[in-house]
Amino acid sequence: MGNASWKVDRLTGCIGAQVSGLDVRRTGPADADVLCDLVRKHGVLFLRGQPTDPATLVAFAGLFGDVLPAHPLKPGLPDHPEVLANQTGGVRPQDLRCRDAHNRHGTNWHVDCTFVREVPTYSLLQAARVPPVGGDTLFADLAGAYAALSAPLRDLADGLRCPHDVRLLYADWLEPGADPLLREKLLEMPVVSQPLVAVDEEAGGRRSLVLNPNCVRTIEGFSDLESHTLLELFMQYTLVPERTARWRWAEGDIAVWDNARLLHNYVMDHGASPRLIHRAMAGEAPLKPVGSGLPTLTPSLVMPSDR
Repeated sequence: MGNASWKVDRLTGCIGAQVSGLDVRRTGPADADVLCDLVRKHGVLFLRGQPTDPATLVAFAGLFGDVLPAHPLKPGLPDHPEVLANQTGGVRPQDLRCRDAHNRHGTNWHVDCTFVREVPTYSLLQAARVPPVGGDTLFADLAGAYAALSAPLRDLADGLRCPHDVRLLYADWLEPGADPLLREKLLEMPVVSQPLVAVDEEAGGRRSLVLNPNCVRTIEGFSDLESHTLLELFMQYTLVPERTARWRWAEGDIAVWDNARLLHNYVMDHGASPRLIHRAMAGEAPLKPVGSGLPTLTPSLVMPSDR
């Protein structure tokens, strides 16, 4: 099976496309450029009914670049260290309580792993077990949000940077009684400065906002009030319905997307029913800021300390 037999159907007017007639077991290096171009064009691709062997997911991820470890801080599957198992069954009423506008107890709008200097280029999810109803995944277009900003706001955003602090994401690892090894690993992670706008040269210089509520609270050089107001404004531009897509999972489905371009989130509406999603990531590169031929990412002056 080659890419000539694939059928690509757009899901929305902004992002997302379903690719039919594609069996990931029959894809190879000759298909890599076409697949990458499709992700670049649509933001996220969805493939129905693929085999759920994690080895197959890893092999498919390898078409997009070098497959990364499952997570900078968490282990992968014993036999497949590149695959992170997201077990999210048994949602309780308290899990749905909101910490803030974009974060609930167990999930939130986010980009994968922006708290490292070289950010994963592609993220892939595969449904290994799905609930009878609920548990969808949402995507939002950060490139579309940037393009919708007024020119003065784009000019402002282009020159800004934010500290990405993984300790905000895993604050419970620092609480009394937490695993001391996890605490030590977390405190060893530097706070990383990332541009608020990233440039994708492979997409003709397309610019995207870099928003990640799970590890960003402030903008460098701005007060807390100014930071909150601006970040919330940029999020409001991103999370309008016209810049989002929603996927209802069936077992075996794979989603692959441009990690830095899209926010994603999962809907915790499946109650006690189990839900198991496998994740892999491929490729990595520093985020390229506006107006720079070379990335200028450096650790923030704020380094982890024992709290």
